[in-house]
Amino acid sequence: MKYIKKGRPVDGERQNRQRNKLIIAGKTLLDKKPYSKITIRDIANEAQLNSAMIKYYFGSKENLFISVVESLSAPLLTKLEKIEEEERPLYEFIISVSEILKFNPAVVSILKEEVMFKSTPLSYAFINAFPGKVSELLPKLIIAETSIKDEKKAGLAAFNLVSLIISPFLLDDIRTNVWNINDSQIFGKEWADYIYNLFLNGAK
Repeated sequence: MKYIKKGRPVDGERQNRQRNKLIIAGKTLLDKKPYSKITIRDIANEAQLNSAMIKYYFGSKENLFISVVESLSAPLLTKLEKIEEEERPLYEFIISVSEILKFNPAVVSILKEEVMFKSTPLSYAFINAFPGKVSELLPKLIIAETSIKDEKKAGLAAFNLVSLIISPFLLDDIRTNVWNINDSQIFGKEWADYIYNLFLNGAK
């Protein structure tokens, strides 16, 4: 009778902890510096794990950051989906997206460095996780709150609104150095009121 030698039992809970530590480390680093400047060693040091664990769990740095994007998207999209229940959903959308961009530098970092100028698995993952979902939600809000009822026009209006919201974050160097508009001026209710009224007056 043949005896099969059993290997060391897999500790699934420990693996999940290590995997999550690497994802958290990736996001923490992305909040501080661009994706292209982050090294495998940086991630391993931040997570306090051996760098070989990145390849073991994710296969590559890019796959790790795809997981970072996925971990970011779920709670943020849940927040946006609840906006439909608000009295002024478009206004709440502006507030919510501005807060997402303000408090999640990692989102802005990937947008600026990967999504705007590259076609990579990471950029596609980001597009599917964020802009792709927003493109499904926002036109519905516009149809519900404006005189626009045509779906194609609502899609164009949605793109215009998103551009108004995110451009100050993407063009932050020009905004601050050329136009002298500081961060405090593009956050909060006063800025949201401005964007909201600008959009509603133009979206007819």
